[in-house]
Amino acid sequence: MFLPPPPVQEIPLPPVHVTAPRFEVAATTTSAKLTVLDQEQLRKTGGRSLPEQISRAGGIWMQETNLGGGAPTLRGLMGNQILIMVDGVRLNNSATRGGPNQSLNQIDPSIVERVEIYKGSGSVLYGSDGIGGVISVWTKRTSPSSMSGGATGLGGFGQAQGDTAYEGGRLAVGVDYVTSSTGLLAIGSGAHFGDVRTGDGTVPFTGYNTGGLFGSWEQALEEGRSLRFAYTLNRDFDVPRTDRLTVGFGQTVPSDALWHYSLQDRQSTVLSYTDVAENGFFDRFETRFTYQDYTEERTRQGLGSSTKREERDQIQTLGLAADWKKSAGDNQLFTFGFDVYHDDVDSSRRDTNLGTGVQTDRDGAFAPDSRYTGLGLFVQDEIFAFDPFLLTAGLRYSYYDFSFLDTTSSMKESGDFDALTASLEASRQIDDWKLTAGIAQGFRAPNLADLAKDGAFANGDELHNANLDPEQSITVDLGAEYIQGQWSGAAGIFATRIEDLIGRVLIDEGVVGVPGDELFLRENVGRLDLWGAEAAANYRLAEDSPWTVGGQLVYTEGKQKGDGVTPGYEVDARRVPPLHGRTSLKWEDRQAASAFGWVDFSVIFAAKQDRLNPGDANDPRIDPNGTPGWFTLNVDVGGAIDHSSSWWAGVHNLLDEEYRVHGSGFDAPGIGLVVGVRVSR
Repeated sequence: MFLPPPPVQEIPLPPVHVTAPRFEVAATTTSAKLTVLDQEQLRKTGGRSLPEQISRAGGIWMQETNLGGGAPTLRGLMGNQILIMVDGVRLNNSATRGGPNQSLNQIDPSIVERVEIYKGSGSVLYGSDGIGGVISVWTKRTSPSSMSGGATGLGGFGQAQGDTAYEGGRLAVGVDYVTSSTGLLAIGSGAHFGDVRTGDGTVPFTGYNTGGLFGSWEQALEEGRSLRFAYTLNRDFDVPRTDRLTVGFGQTVPSDALWHYSLQDRQSTVLSYTDVAENGFFDRFETRFTYQDYTEERTRQGLGSSTKREERDQIQTLGLAADWKKSAGDNQLFTFGFDVYHDDVDSSRRDTNLGTGVQTDRDGAFAPDSRYTGLGLFVQDEIFAFDPFLLTAGLRYSYYDFSFLDTTSSMKESGDFDALTASLEASRQIDDWKLTAGIAQGFRAPNLADLAKDGAFANGDELHNANLDPEQSITVDLGAEYIQGQWSGAAGIFATRIEDLIGRVLIDEGVVGVPGDELFLRENVGRLDLWGAEAAANYRLAEDSPWTVGGQLVYTEGKQKGDGVTPGYEVDARRVPPLHGRTSLKWEDRQAASAFGWVDFSVIFAAKQDRLNPGDANDPRIDPNGTPGWFTLNVDVGGAIDHSSSWWAGVHNLLDEEYRVHGSGFDAPGIGLVVGVRVSR
């Protein structure tokens, strides 16, 4: 959670954000569950990527298998149990795998306007995957002056940042053009990262290159109506799978001689229509038509093998969604809508014998003719009739079906799932306190990565299973928010139970004592219980003081009950972060456009994590004795160059500590100097 510093004077009205109706914050929501980070907060962190910026600004635990990764953990869950959305469109698709993935890292931070992090089940509004939470990324937009009230004409910006810990940096250039009826924006960016320098040397097989393009066109129609077209392209080149190319825990040699994501190409096209002209049927309406194309190419050669494997997956997604907002008198506010999307997956593989040069085409990671379709209908009702209590109730019906060609039997495999999920949240304002309590169901339908894919796994390889059941969850949470004078704070506790957890069952141990060559089968393995607490607070040292102290603390624990094989099986949950948090002392000049405008001294820390699942203890990324605790000292400074341009700098990990973020595939950076500048006109 993130809390702004307490106000020093009259509280200004918050900025109006353009957002789809279903993403508007419900009246019962507090900062105990929702964190909103704007582009300035993200940029001031000096983070090299969007995951790193979110981690530093929002206190979100971020695992990195490689430098091209960045998997957020919300309430003990990650991967396809967390839903990532961009401009109201699902970034998760039917190929999104469980555990760590690189989806969030494939969003260029230079195109981001703000990030909203919702902790807890989001299944009622957003469908499958959002059991642990939902991360919504909103891209920059240049609106017509008739809509924004801004100036017309041509403008632009240039932004650059370098970081010595990564021996690289980012560069972005943008141009915009505004008339009374049209807003145009185009951004091009690129980045180079070398191998990471840690507190104990340099980690090989970490550096890579990336580049992107972004364009947005917004057209004002008749009063209250607008049309927007946005296109995003991001390409990562030759991203090493660091954990497979370096010696991990329990290993004497690496798992592979070669393992690269040779290409990660993500393209997205979104056409949206918005109508805020109130009429008899709705107060606000938005519809979004989307096309996404994601291509991933992998090159792999096992250690000691003479065969090079080249794999390619392409996932094409068509989607349509619509949201309506409608008030019913003074006591009810309805949000309702639907979403439907369809994935086509094409997968191929070619093996090359490096000795003879003979090439052999084989089945790809996903089965041939893989298809996946999802449909959802939802309604949410905000109820104000029971003063002093506010209520938010929601209901959703979801349906999914899949099909693929089983290459073993040459028969078509198909199936479907459906789910009815509900949620209820209540809040009450008592003086300066806002108290909340909620209960929400969630679910995750098995996707093609579970049903139709064979591929690499941290401990070896895994096989698909077309006979899986959906994961179903229920979450209960309590929260409190306090804002008074120089203080602001929020805290929450939660408990989540997931039934029919999809996990992996070991079916072939490989060479005994040698991790990395095991074979697993996906199965519904049992139950997962997670519980925890989160708290954050800020205190301004005096009513008109420029100094603010703040802190965050997050604790999560969990138990897995059942492994699909052993009766009475109970172990710690997998990949659960340790107790972690952040403390800070910040000075901020109250004068506008100050050349030296702010300084932030911070300590980021994590306790030892020795509550390990057997899968953790056997994972070459994780010390089987537990990941040691750590802390880093950091200082960030910045200011204005003029009214529209700024600079920032930071020294991170001042003590050059050697440490590893629990679950990551390489040690974290040592001391590093970050310098950035943004010039706008």
